[in-house]
Amino acid sequence: MRIRKIMRQSIIVITAAAISLLTGCGSMSGHDKSDYNFVMRGDKDLSNIRLSGADLSNVNLEDANLANADLENANLENADLIGAILKGANLKGANLKNARMNGANLTGAELQGCNLSNVNLSKAKMVRVNLTTANLQSIRLKGAVLNKSDLTGTDLTGINVSGSDFLGARMNGINLQEADLSGAELSWASLQKANLKKANLAGARLNHTDLAGANLVWADMEGADMKFITLRQANIEGARLRWADLNSADLAGANLNQANLEEAKLQNANLINVNLSGANCSRIILQGASLNNADLSNTNLQNANLENADFFSADLSGAKIDKKWKKLMEKQKVRNYAAILWID
Repeated sequence: MRIRKIMRQSIIVITAAAISLLTGCGSMSGHDKSDYNFVMRGDKDLSNIRLSGADLSNVNLEDANLANADLENANLENADLIGAILKGANLKGANLKNARMNGANLTGAELQGCNLSNVNLSKAKMVRVNLTTANLQSIRLKGAVLNKSDLTGTDLTGINVSGSDFLGARMNGINLQEADLSGAELSWASLQKANLKKANLAGARLNHTDLAGANLVWADMEGADMKFITLRQANIEGARLRWADLNSADLAGANLNQANLEEAKLQNANLINVNLSGANCSRIILQGASLNNADLSNTNLQNANLENADFFSADLSGAKIDKKWKKLMEKQKVRNYAAILWID
């Protein structure tokens, strides 16, 4: 009798464990099990659902409403979340590897420690999200909206974020080397000491953007809108800035050696202590700009607009300048005036 009783108890325990494993939510409360069943039967309104730690791998949640859902530490690997609403959702520590999230809305979602490797978030809305501790390896963000989000110190080397919106985002120290940011919105964003070496910023908008100390060596910024941008002490050597609008920009102490600034606009710009040696500045607009103590040796300034520009103590040895600006240079205490190459 005693042996039979023990056997019955063992069978009950084993059966209960098996049921828990089959439901995929063995550690959940009764309410959480109900929520899990809602997911499994394909319900679309899953707002405020509690599924922390649940195994939701390969689940289809396309266009589902998961606003304010608790998915902390949940496994959503290979899940279909295209067009899903995840506003305010808790995804801390969640595994979203290989998930499809095109067009999803993650505004205000908590993504600390989240695994977003190889996730497709193209055209997703991610306003005010914190991605500083998330795994972003091979993430896709083309056309995504990341207004006022925090990407400080993240590594997005070689990523294609063309047409994406980073308005007011915090991106200090970010690695965007060789990234495609063409046509992106970066106005009012902070990218201090960011690495944008060989990045494509052609046609991007960077009004009031802070790129102080950034690495922009060989970057392409042709036609970019960069009014009131801060590029103090930035390394912009060899960069392409043709047709760029840098009116009222602050480039004090920046290195623009060998850069191409043909037909660029730098009206009222701060170019104090700038290195423009060997740069192509033909047809550039420097009206009202400050170039005190700038290095313009061997710089091409043919057909440039230098009206009311300040060249006090600037080095102009070997610079090519139109003769019509001779009187302007005579009045200012430039260095190596005798070495200027005057062009008829």
